[in-house]
Amino acid sequence: MKAKVLIMEDNENIALVERICLEAAGYEVLVAADGIQGLETALHDLPQLILADILLPKMNGYLVLEALQNNPATRDIPVIVTSAKAQVDDLKKAHQYPIRQYLIKPFAPEELLAGVAEVLKEMG
Repeated sequence: MKAKVLIMEDNENIALVERICLEAAGYEVLVAADGIQGLETALHDLPQLILADILLPKMNGYLVLEALQNNPATRDIPVIVTSAKAQVDDLKKAHQYPIRQYLIKPFAPEELLAGVAEVLKEMG
């Protein structure tokens, strides 16, 4: 079995496409529709990788990144940010946290799978 990946995405269609792509590639996939649920899932299930949208309801992605970074149980889980926010300020703000990649929506399934494989390979 490949790595466990947590998708934090409030758009059901995007989450479904990401889930189908990752499951087809053999990953175990968890999905959270808001930041609070995502953080709780990360703490409970300790995935090997997190795909985090920035514009999440209840707790935005930046707050989730900060909470993950500040918790000893989750600080070393690699994060790929997935966002439609492509302005320089958005990229700079996200890179204040130890993210591995920033995928700008919309992205091709192949780009998602390549990014996930690359980050997991880096992690050993």
